[in-house]
Amino acid sequence: MSKKHVDILDDLRATLEYEVAGVEMDFTESLEELMARRGVNKSELARRIGTSPAYITKILRGGTNFTLETMVKLVRALQGQLTIRVCGAEDDNRWFHAIRNAEQARAQPRTMNRTAEREYRIGPTEANNDELAATA
Repeated sequence: MSKKHVDILDDLRATLEYEVAGVEMDFTESLEELMARRGVNKSELARRIGTSPAYITKILRGGTNFTLETMVKLVRALQGQLTIRVCGAEDDNRWFHAIRNAEQARAQPRTMNRTAEREYRIGPTEANNDELAATA
């Protein structure tokens, strides 16, 4: 990649929009993972929180400006837990999730979110180290 392209990517990564999109993507990927583990489809999740399946699709597709209240409702409807973590920009911020029930772990296919998959494919780099998440 040329220096010019690297500079453009660095400028993009520094924007609020880029960071918000990353957080939104992490949330929706985690939500989809939990839906799959619970065997809940979009229609059932919509019923549980009193909204339409189209709204759930819109949330999962991204670009929806949803509130913390909506996030908590969605996660609670799946008997889950929403965790928000704040750390310094200099910290090596990585998340690891473990399924505690061994039978459940064997029954569920191992999935990686997009950022973990990217780390697996290309390995961590200085430029994207703060963007990586891993699922164990």
